[in-house]
Amino acid sequence: MAEGLFSEREGLAPQPETHADDYLPPWVREDITNAIKDFVENNPPVAYAHLDIYSLFRPYIWKVLQREPPTSPVGGPWAMYIPRTLAQCSWWQFYDIIEQISERMNRQWGEEYIPAFSGKVNTILARDGIPWRLDQQGRVIRALHPQVARQIKEARALLTNPRFRGPDEQFERAIGYMSKRPEPEEENCVKDAIGAVEAVANILADTTGVQLNRLLDREPFSSGIPPTMKEAVEKIYAYRGATPGVAHGQVGPSVVSLAEAMWILSISAATILYFIQKFQ
Repeated sequence: MAEGLFSEREGLAPQPETHADDYLPPWVREDITNAIKDFVENNPPVAYAHLDIYSLFRPYIWKVLQREPPTSPVGGPWAMYIPRTLAQCSWWQFYDIIEQISERMNRQWGEEYIPAFSGKVNTILARDGIPWRLDQQGRVIRALHPQVARQIKEARALLTNPRFRGPDEQFERAIGYMSKRPEPEEENCVKDAIGAVEAVANILADTTGVQLNRLLDREPFSSGIPPTMKEAVEKIYAYRGATPGVAHGQVGPSVVSLAEAMWILSISAATILYFIQKFQ
């Protein structure tokens, strides 16, 4: 193995990929690394024009890898050493580094440059079917089905009302759990997504801390929701209550799959939209 950050001599070795869907092929890493290089070359920072491009981002790579940078690179200049590091680190470390670099770009060049950079990175990821995306804030998030993403966006737009600040923060946590690396937290996603629905219902009913299934028997929900739709919401809430690791302690492996957590996230967004649009 070539000497570098993960050389045997330094006591570090590449960590194995944990999910087939999260595997990052070497050509994808290389293309994203080149996109970073192209961005800096096309938008040279005046204050750092004398520095090597890779040296500019070196501290942010070490921050993710949680080790001090060497006084000099091993086995070649930084222009060889850092791309090799990006090629050999774990897939989740690679995404963490991209987030750090995006944050650096935001501070150095301004947030208006991030969408163009995100677009290049996302084109590369989508081309190879990689289920992650770089959002407009420079965060690497798990890609969602376009319809799910649209529902979430519409729900979050309504939750920006200061009245719904609490459920908005809870729903944002639910979304964040889907993008936790290296493992998503499906149970916490389900808990906070349905919890946000319950919080919205309490606000609309002018109550505090009432369980969702009981709220559905009160106004405005008892007379405003068709019985079959009410039953559907009750079933979703029952799923939250009956699933180990969500409302109760988990003593065995997770029983919530990523697909199920995404479905709950989608149906919770749709329910929030329905409640606010009908009863606000």
